[in-house]
Amino acid sequence: MARKRKKQSSHGGSKAAAAAKQSPEVREREALQALESGHWRDAIQALKALLKDDPDSERTPARRRALADAYAGRARDLTAKGMLKEAAVIWENRAALGADIPPSLDHGILRLRLGDPQPLIVAWAHPDALNREERQRVGEQLAAAVLSERLVGGDTALLEQLAEDDPIRRHAEPAQTALTAYCNADQRGVEAALAQLPFRSPYRALAILLKALVRAETEPDAAREMLARIDGASAFAPLRRAAELALLPDAELLAELDRAGPRQAELVAALRGWSKAQLELARALASFQRDSGRQQKTLQPLLKRYRDLLGHDWAQQASLRLMPRRTGLLDPNPPGWNALSGHERALIKAWGTEPEGDPWDVLDAWEMVAQGLIAEQRGRRDAPYSLEIAMVLRRGERRFKLLETEHPEDYPDSPETIAAEQLERSLQWDPDHRETYLRLITWYRRANRLKDARRVLSQAQERWPQDMALLEAAMETALASNAFKKAAGIARRMLAIDPINSSARRRLVEAHIEHAAKQIPKRRGDLARKELAEARNWTGRGAGLEPVRAQLDLLEGLVVLALEDPEQGKARLNESLAQRGSGVVAQVELMLAVDRLTLKQDDVAKWLGLKRVKVRDPEDLRAIIGQLRSHADQVGHFRRTLMERLAAALKGAPWKQLERNELEHACETLRAFRLNEARREAARAGLKRWPRTPMLEYHDFDSRYSDGGFPSVSELDKMEWALARAREAGEMRAAERLRELLQQFMPFGRMPGPPVRDDPWDDPFPPAPGGEGQDLGEGIALLLQVLEQMPLKQALEVTGMPKPMRKEVMRIAREQGDEAAVEMLKAMIYSAAEEAGELPKPQAGGGRSKARSADDPDGPPKQFDLF
Repeated sequence: MARKRKKQSSHGGSKAAAAAKQSPEVREREALQALESGHWRDAIQALKALLKDDPDSERTPARRRALADAYAGRARDLTAKGMLKEAAVIWENRAALGADIPPSLDHGILRLRLGDPQPLIVAWAHPDALNREERQRVGEQLAAAVLSERLVGGDTALLEQLAEDDPIRRHAEPAQTALTAYCNADQRGVEAALAQLPFRSPYRALAILLKALVRAETEPDAAREMLARIDGASAFAPLRRAAELALLPDAELLAELDRAGPRQAELVAALRGWSKAQLELARALASFQRDSGRQQKTLQPLLKRYRDLLGHDWAQQASLRLMPRRTGLLDPNPPGWNALSGHERALIKAWGTEPEGDPWDVLDAWEMVAQGLIAEQRGRRDAPYSLEIAMVLRRGERRFKLLETEHPEDYPDSPETIAAEQLERSLQWDPDHRETYLRLITWYRRANRLKDARRVLSQAQERWPQDMALLEAAMETALASNAFKKAAGIARRMLAIDPINSSARRRLVEAHIEHAAKQIPKRRGDLARKELAEARNWTGRGAGLEPVRAQLDLLEGLVVLALEDPEQGKARLNESLAQRGSGVVAQVELMLAVDRLTLKQDDVAKWLGLKRVKVRDPEDLRAIIGQLRSHADQVGHFRRTLMERLAAALKGAPWKQLERNELEHACETLRAFRLNEARREAARAGLKRWPRTPMLEYHDFDSRYSDGGFPSVSELDKMEWALARAREAGEMRAAERLRELLQQFMPFGRMPGPPVRDDPWDDPFPPAPGGEGQDLGEGIALLLQVLEQMPLKQALEVTGMPKPMRKEVMRIAREQGDEAAVEMLKAMIYSAAEEAGELPKPQAGGGRSKARSADDPDGPPKQFDLF
C-alpha cells in the first residue's frame, strides 16, 4: 500500500522561498525588528537560518549575540507562564551558542528552582565577576533556597557547600529563628533575631518583610511602604506579594484573591488569621467577580452553608438583600414574603425603591423602615438599636445629597424639607453625629431659616464648643444675620485656636466689603469708609491678605470719588493705578473694584478719563484671568456693565499663545462671568492646536447657546460624538458637562429618527431610506397618546424620561395638578416637533391598541423608546 504523502503547506513554502530570495542584510534587519518588538520565536527562527545560510559573514558574531538575546526573551516568557522545563531547554540552547555568550543569572536562578544550585554557587564564589545588584540578587536567591531547605525538610546540603565565613551560612540561623518566632507570634523573638542580621545581609529582604508584617495590624500604611522596598526580582517577592494582598481591604482582596495561586492564597489566609473555612468562603466569593450573573442563584446556598461562620443575624440580612425586587405594582411578592416581619418587608421595599425611585418615594420608604424599627424597639434606648434608627433616617438624604444644594427649596412638601426633618429626628437617636449638625446648619442658613440654624448650632456647640467647623458655621450664620460684631468675636476665637487660619479673616473682610457696597446707593460715604476701615483691620501684616489690602486702596478711593471729593478721589485712584503700572491689568482690577461697590463703569471711566483698553500681551492675559478667577471665587455675581467692558477688552485677545491647561482654566473663568464670545474665541483657538479636546469642545458648544438659541440637528449630533469621545478618553468631567448640555436641549432625549452622520470618523455610507428607525411624526403622536391614556407617573416611566426631568414634572403635578403637568409636556413636545419640522401623525385604529403588545392585547403597555 502506497504511503500517504504529507501535505505541504503552500503558505510556509512560499514564505521560506520568499525569505531565501532576500539578501542577508534585509533578512537580518527583519530579524532584529522581530527581536526589538518581542516576537522571540520569529527572531530565533530568522537568526538561526541566517547563521546557517551565511556562516562566513563578518556579522556572524553580532547575529549570534542577537540570537542569544532572543533565546533569553523566549525563556523568560516561558518561566513567567510556569513552563520551567521548557524554559530550561531554551536556556541550554543559548548556552550552546559559544563561550563568547556570557552566562545569564536568570538561567542559574531557573536551575536553582529545578533543584540544581551549582551555577549560582559558582557565581557567588566569584564576587568580582558580579556587579552590586547582581551579587545581591544571587545572594537573596541562595538565602531563600537555604531557608526553604531547612524549614521544609531540615536539609542542610546547600548550606554545607558554602564556606564557614560566608554571610549566607553565618546569617542562616538568626534568619530562621526570626521566621519561626513570627510564626509563633513572638514579636520580641522576631526583633531579637533580626537584630543579629546586618544591613547588607543576603536575608535583608526577609528582615524587611518580617518587620512590615509585625507592624501590619497597627500601622498598615507604614507596612505597605516597607514592603514596597522589596524589589520585584527578589527571591522574597512572592512573599511580599502575599503580604501586600493580606493588607488590602476586604473588597479589594476578593478581587485579587481570585487571581492568586493556591499556595499564595493559603499564605494570605495565614497572614490574616483566617481558618480553612474562611479561606474557602473568600475564594468562593472571589469567583463571583468573574461571573456576576450567577450571584443571585448561588449566594443564597452559600449563605446557608456558612451561616455558622458568618453569624445568623448577618446571614439573614444578606438573604434579605438577595430577595428579588418588585418592579411593578402588580408584580407578585417574592417567595417567602409572608414569613417576613413588617420591618423586613419595609426594608426590602426601601432597597427596591432606591435604584430608580424619585426622592419622595425613597424618603417615604425609609421613613416606613424607621417607624417599624421604632415600633419594634418599644422604648428601649440600647446603643445598637438607636444607631440603626438614626442611620435609616439619614439614608434618604445621603442617597440624593439633598441638603447640598446652593438654592434650597424649603416649601413644606419638598424633598429637602422632608430630608431635613428626618435628619433632625436622627439626632434624637444619635446625638453625637457631628456631620448631621453641620449639614442642617448649612442648609437652614442657605434657606434663610436662620432661627433654625441658630437652634441646631446651639445644640452642636454644647457638645463641641471649640470645634473649628462649627465655629466657622457660627460665623457664617452671624454674617447672614448681619451680626458683624458677633462674627468678629467668633473669628477671634478661631484665630486664638488656629492663628494661621486666614479663611476666617478673609470671610470677615468680604462681609465688610459687601456691607460697604450697601451704603453706596444710600449716599453714605462715611459708613462705607467705616466698613472698609474695619475690613482693613483684618488684613494686618502677617495675615496673608496683601492682595486684598491692595484692593481696599482702590475701594476707598472709589468711595471718595463717587460720594465725597471727586478731585481727591481721582488723585488717590490715579496714584493707585500708577503703582500697578496703569496698563490693562490695572484697569481690569479697577473695573472689578467698581463692580464690587455697585458703581457704574462708564461713570468712573469718564471721571478718571480712562479709555477702553484691549488685551494684546499674553502675560497681561494670564494676569487678568487670574484676577477674574479670584474675583469670581470671592463674589460670585457680576453686573452687566462689568461684563460688557470685559468683553470689549478681551475681544481678539492672544488666546492662541496660551497652553492647553491655561485655556481650559480661562474658559472656566469666562464661563463664570458669562463672557461667552470670549470663551468661544478661547475654545476655538485651543481646538485648532489640540483638536477633539473634550473640555474645549464642551466650552465651544456651550458658549454658542448660553445666551439663547437652539442648535441644529447636525450640531446636536456633533455634541453627542464629542460626549462619546470624552467618555472613551476617560474625561469624565467633560463628559458630564456635555451630557448635561445635551439634556438641556433634549430634555426627553433624542426624538426617534436616524441620526445625522457628519462626523469625519463616522461610517461614510448613510443608512438606506426606510431602514432602521421610526417615523418622527408617528413617534410624537404615539407619545401624546401615551400621555392622554395612562396615569401621569406610569406614562413618564413608560416613555423613558430621564429621572431629573420626571422629578420636576411630578413636582409641578403636586403643585398644580396632573392636568397642568400634562399640558406643559404637550406644549414642549409640540415645540420640539415644530423645531424638527415634523407634525404628529394620527395613529390608525383608534390608538389604544397601538399601546398594547401584539402578542398580548390585554397585557401592560409596552416600553416605548421615544426619548
